[in-house]
Amino acid sequence: MLIIGCGNLDRADDAAGLLAARWLREQGINAIEHSGDGLALLDIWNSEDDVIIIDAMVSGRNVGSIGKWDPVANPNRAARLTCSTHDFGPAEAIELAVVMDRLPRSIQFYGIEAANFGPGTGPSREVLDAVNQLVNEIAAVAMR
Repeated sequence: MLIIGCGNLDRADDAAGLLAARWLREQGINAIEHSGDGLALLDIWNSEDDVIIIDAMVSGRNVGSIGKWDPVANPNRAARLTCSTHDFGPAEAIELAVVMDRLPRSIQFYGIEAANFGPGTGPSREVLDAVNQLVNEIAAVAMR
């Protein structure tokens, strides 16, 4: 299993995915941080069977809410998501991978509802609490 945390540490709540990956890696779980363009995700997960992507998102839910999307079971959901601050983010990469038949066998997307993407500030308490909750859930599964 590979966990990919996406985001930007210098943009408040957008750090959610990166912090999740960092905290999971500290527990010995295969997790990487990705701050680049979403298109690179196709190469990152290319040889992986099981992938989890974590990123900040904006969907209108309460800040700190955690959303989950299974692109294999529901490939058309990405069109309804507004994810990350990337021009071409994880949702768009997943949509492209569906079309190109380049999705891993199992892929899960976890979005942490964010509100503040301003430069130079840290994540909100709600987002940090959600990151902690999600890390604990993923770690429990990954360490079985």
